[in-house]
Amino acid sequence: MSQPLKIAVILAFAALPLLEIGLLIRLGQVIGIWWLAVIVIGTAALGTYVIRQVGISVFERALSRLNTEREGFPPLFDGFLQVLAGLLLIFPGVISDLLGLLLLVPQLRRLVIQTGLLKLVTLFHYQAEVSRETFRAGTAETPAGDDGIVIEGEYERVSERPLHQSKAVQPRRSRS
Repeated sequence: MSQPLKIAVILAFAALPLLEIGLLIRLGQVIGIWWLAVIVIGTAALGTYVIRQVGISVFERALSRLNTEREGFPPLFDGFLQVLAGLLLIFPGVISDLLGLLLLVPQLRRLVIQTGLLKLVTLFHYQAEVSRETFRAGTAETPAGDDGIVIEGEYERVSERPLHQSKAVQPRRSRS
């Protein structure tokens, strides 16, 4: 990621809470504070309901399918997006509520999974290739007949230490 893009992402994340607060104040002026409170509490309740319904069950199902059928990634990401939607609904704010509601639509989740999963797989594939090349470069330098690294040293068994000073362990033999 380039430096200007990193700065833009950081500024966007810093500006998001300020934008959320500004939109909540403006919406409160337009529809009234009581209706705004009902909306905030209602979306938080909806988010809690979504997280409780989806919760761990989707992840357990996806992991079991992953172990048996090797097709567990889409359900896993679908469950993750549903939990993310619930979290976004819990946070007070117009933008986060809108994003949370959009993530509750199954067709939009499928679209996010298809486009995002493809990018994620290509990123991991690239990382794996780089790691594999680094591994090959590191192993190519070692000679074929070498048995590996040998570390020499001395050791003493703790169980052979005397419990009392009067009892002694036989002295170590010196190497000749």
